[in-house]
Amino acid sequence: MSHPQREHLSGSDALLVLETIQACLAANGERDLRETVYPRIEKLFSFDYAVASLGTWQPSTRGWSQQFFLNRNLPDSYWLAFQELDWTADPVVAEALRGQPHQHWSMTAGQTLLDTGETRLPPYTPCARLAMDYGVHSGYTSTIAPLGRKAGSYSLITFCTRKDDAVDPRTRGILAHLTPHLHQVLVREAGNRAGQTPEAHLSGREIEVLNWLKAGKSSWDISMVLGISERTVNFHVYNLMRKLGALNRPQAVAIAAAQGVIGLD
Repeated sequence: MSHPQREHLSGSDALLVLETIQACLAANGERDLRETVYPRIEKLFSFDYAVASLGTWQPSTRGWSQQFFLNRNLPDSYWLAFQELDWTADPVVAEALRGQPHQHWSMTAGQTLLDTGETRLPPYTPCARLAMDYGVHSGYTSTIAPLGRKAGSYSLITFCTRKDDAVDPRTRGILAHLTPHLHQVLVREAGNRAGQTPEAHLSGREIEVLNWLKAGKSSWDISMVLGISERTVNFHVYNLMRKLGALNRPQAVAIAAAQGVIGLD
């Protein structure tokens, strides 16, 4: 059975994605993001501007506490104006903070929730009008949220263009692979700035399961290899994801590799 996130990627796409993931795993901060990671992403799809924000979100107070912010190419005057607006109420941002993983948005065609296929025609909010004033017309916003929406860091990662581009399944597939790894670079940079290096302590069995996940094995596959029930495998997967603060299995592998818990072979 084909993987829905891979079926739109060519062999050369897959190779470039793997090289970009390797660059993410090796990156240790903002300079590496700017000089190594983002130039590789530009080889995969075209964008004019990139924005990444890592922070914590309190829905009850609509409070965003920013830990790290990266702006690529948008002028400072844009952000000064943007911060004066109620940006968390913007339809795209609001969906992102509710945990919608990937969205495509266009100032003329509306907003497409890529995981559901739903298309909306949001009103022209102050944030949208500001973006158009600065020549931003379409893009993708991806979210990495804490497991179970519990306490933890969110990443809001946006790539946008001056063109009014339509949804591209290929770009969506690329982002689905890359954003967990980009999130980990943001987390490491925030930790470096705070003087912290959080590490997860996994059991031997959890590391064993994690290595099979890295190899692309399903829970059923792992149960056959290890001679345990699929339910037990899922129990170990849940625990290692919780300890690593991962939202999904690929992100768990990315976090563990970045922390040196598992190798990159």
